[in-house]
Amino acid sequence: MSARYAAVDDETLARAVLAHCVDGPDALMYAALKGAPDAMTLADAIVDVHGSRAGASSGRGAAGALDEMFLTGTARWGRRVNATGLERFHAALDGWMRRLDTLPSLRTDDLRSFLCADGAMWIIAPHHPCWPGQLEDLSERADWAAPLCLWGQGDPAALTSCEGPVAVVGSRGATEYGCAVAHDVGAHAALRGHLIVSGGAFGADAAAHWGALAAAERYPDRAGRTVAVFAGGLEHIGPQRNRHLFDRIVASSGALISEMSPQTVPEARRFLLRNRLIAALARTVVVAQARRRSGALNTANWAAELNREVYAAPGDITQPGNTGCNMLIHENRAIILVDSEDVTEICHDDHMPRPPGDAADFAAPMPRTEPASSRLALGSGGRVPSSEAPDTRPRRSPPEPDADQLRVLDAVRACRRRGRAADEDAVLETLRSRARGAEDGTEDGDAEKTERTVTLAWVTRQLGDLELAGAIVRAPNGGFTPSTGTP
Repeated sequence: MSARYAAVDDETLARAVLAHCVDGPDALMYAALKGAPDAMTLADAIVDVHGSRAGASSGRGAAGALDEMFLTGTARWGRRVNATGLERFHAALDGWMRRLDTLPSLRTDDLRSFLCADGAMWIIAPHHPCWPGQLEDLSERADWAAPLCLWGQGDPAALTSCEGPVAVVGSRGATEYGCAVAHDVGAHAALRGHLIVSGGAFGADAAAHWGALAAAERYPDRAGRTVAVFAGGLEHIGPQRNRHLFDRIVASSGALISEMSPQTVPEARRFLLRNRLIAALARTVVVAQARRRSGALNTANWAAELNREVYAAPGDITQPGNTGCNMLIHENRAIILVDSEDVTEICHDDHMPRPPGDAADFAAPMPRTEPASSRLALGSGGRVPSSEAPDTRPRRSPPEPDADQLRVLDAVRACRRRGRAADEDAVLETLRSRARGAEDGTEDGDAEKTERTVTLAWVTRQLGDLELAGAIVRAPNGGFTPSTGTP
């Protein structure tokens, strides 16, 4: 067994199983985990309930324990839950158990092999010394779930090599100007020891990574490193034309990371969720160049939600590729970037990065009171029982959407009428546009209130609740569409 995935302790392994079950950030799972003694206890309870559905065990006590964990965790998170919230939790649990069926086994050795891709990846969790603690801001400031764990390749110490990382993002179709800005900011920030974070895509992202690598090649002992964050499992990192870039990042003691379990396809919706990790990892976010509709603006929105500093590079107003950055500056949502080489104003003090390490060197095993081989394993040879056994629980009708959800549902319909993908950003823009009176003549006071209360995190949460209630479903274009039968 490879030392890299042998070093994954039981708690991290359980978190990886839970992350596989939710298939993306999930506030309901996050709440349940906050109410559980540890991730292994929560994972065992879900497995026990799943086994009871297939007739392999009773599971009655586990179902009650799951409800108690969820209610306790929700309270610890500072939220309140009612009967409707508990119904949503049960609906989410059904989906988690379906995802359990996609695991080849629940024996710990088999799980380590599968979830670490036979040693090709490492996994770290919040108790690991290389875990970037600023990710918790996602649940404290943005009211959304922080990742349960991170998968990675390269050096995990890169994630904590800098106290105030710099994220550099921009359009995939960035011009020579945009790529030059991204490359220069990445290079000059790395020369001062800072970590450069981006998304590994074409255009501005790749230019920022290459800038950091150029600094590392020039000053290998003191230059900062670079981390690329991906939207799917790490077997699906892309684009393939950037394969050489990814290899260089790993070879230069940087890292490639994802919150998604192996074999997860990077669907369009996952990129918007990935952007929140880029924003959360950074203290400063620089938008090098962006069109009016760009994923980089989504990252800037997350950064503002998380109280990060956002800078934008101004550009020629006759070129559509600069519209997004100019708009951020005009609307006071970003500080103007006046120099792409002198980055002292946007970074903290120069420093030496944390020395490179090895994933096996940073293992933080947690003591257990029973053999690891007995955990997460059913009596049927460790195979996950089929979930096709009939479920005899009484079914309830999904709860009716409340007033806020109806507003969001109507905005989803409005986006689709305009032929636009009804994703989180589009819905947010539609709601704010309506409040400004652009569509329905409401007063300015409504607009001011909406700007304060209708945030990206608020919209994301409402869409998640509507999806759980069955009122909307994911569309092939990455947005949402009302489900069949929704009034």
